[in-house]
Amino acid sequence: MDLLRFYLNGKPRVIDFSRRGSPPLSCSVLHYLRQYEKLTGTKEVCGAGDCGACTVIVAEMDEATGLEKRVSADSCLMRLPRLHGKHLLTIEAPERLLDTGPIREAFLRERASQCGVCSPGMVLSSYIHMKNRLPMSQDEIRRSLSGNLCRCTGYQSILDAVISLDRSPELKAGREEPLDFPQVEKRMHVFVQGDNAYLLPLTLEDLYAARKKYPGARIASGFTGSCVDYKGTVIDISRVRELLQVHVSDSGISIGAGCSFETMKGQMAQHFPYMTPYLDSFASLQVRNQASIGGNIADGSPVGDTMPLCLAHDAVCVVCGPRGTRRINAGLFTTGYRKVALRSDEVLLAVEFPFPADGTYHFAHKQSRRKNMDISSVSFAASVRVEGKTCSSVRLAYGGMAAVPARALHTERFLKGKVFSRANCQKASACLEKDFSPISDVRGSAAYRMDVAKNMLILLYESYNGEHDGR
Repeated sequence: MDLLRFYLNGKPRVIDFSRRGSPPLSCSVLHYLRQYEKLTGTKEVCGAGDCGACTVIVAEMDEATGLEKRVSADSCLMRLPRLHGKHLLTIEAPERLLDTGPIREAFLRERASQCGVCSPGMVLSSYIHMKNRLPMSQDEIRRSLSGNLCRCTGYQSILDAVISLDRSPELKAGREEPLDFPQVEKRMHVFVQGDNAYLLPLTLEDLYAARKKYPGARIASGFTGSCVDYKGTVIDISRVRELLQVHVSDSGISIGAGCSFETMKGQMAQHFPYMTPYLDSFASLQVRNQASIGGNIADGSPVGDTMPLCLAHDAVCVVCGPRGTRRINAGLFTTGYRKVALRSDEVLLAVEFPFPADGTYHFAHKQSRRKNMDISSVSFAASVRVEGKTCSSVRLAYGGMAAVPARALHTERFLKGKVFSRANCQKASACLEKDFSPISDVRGSAAYRMDVAKNMLILLYESYNGEHDGR
């Protein structure tokens, strides 16, 4: 049984979950801050990672570089034990550790604060934008702040405040002191409370041992999906080294299943640049820093936005367990609603994306009620190769149109061998009614989904011809 050790705003914290009065193992960082530390600058609004009011900064030492790494996160989605060995920074942190002074002054100067509920999260997201030295254009700032909602409206003053920081020499001076981190052993850590446990394995061997000891435990990574409200025993795989590896070969790129979406975006940008805006639309930066590609795929959701990419690229899911490693074509990995082809003792290890043949064009689009930070009504990814004017190969993959993400095989067969034209794409759209029979739910009626799916074929054609930028 281990003690939880981390730093909070420069001060060490040690928590014994077995002691009476300690936070529950399922306690979120947000709840811990407000109820146990009485740090109320971190606001509680949605409790589901949708608004960014609870944004915090999590710092850790990057083992690969030996440098300190800071990321933003929604504290409502982060379980307290995930802080083991890390440093948590909130809006109350002293400026010697978190230099937000110039940002707060800019917010005051530009009158960017209204009721104030969203302001702490806005300030910390702005801080991360500046820390990462991202471009100071309105579009880039909007992307960085897309995970922070203001119910008072009036975003322009917030944008003006951040833009004004480009002229702030104070923020560029590097006045922050290095952070302290607790010394923790490099082994699997197990936190126990009553009948439940929270395990942090570091290797696949650790993971196999944990699953053998706790066969009923829930496997979790980012806690942004079906595990948000789970309160039983958890095996947190976010630190398993083998799941965090990225390999680039002559034939393709392998993304470890534990890699966050933000890591995936950075790794795929060079080889598959079209994915960047699509991945940005999945969720906010705070969520993309926590959610993993493996969690999204293994959840088996019919609207899982990653799987259409996998299907369009003919990707391979690599799974492993005590009995060895298997390779499963992405088209066979999701076997039914919320069901995947993993055996009870297996885990998704990596997803392999082969490099496409020269001349292949890719497109992806997500349709939801909001542009960002919303579950898709329909998601779409396509791969098409046109030789001369003829479509020589085509893969069309949809999410949200059936119980599982799937390819539109009838539509593909219609387009292959024909001139790739707007007229033929319009004709092909009729074939989608043979491929899918969508349902109606809160995110769209069956008729709406079918219309969207048909329109995405036209968007593909327009994007191929430079008539549409995919947004």
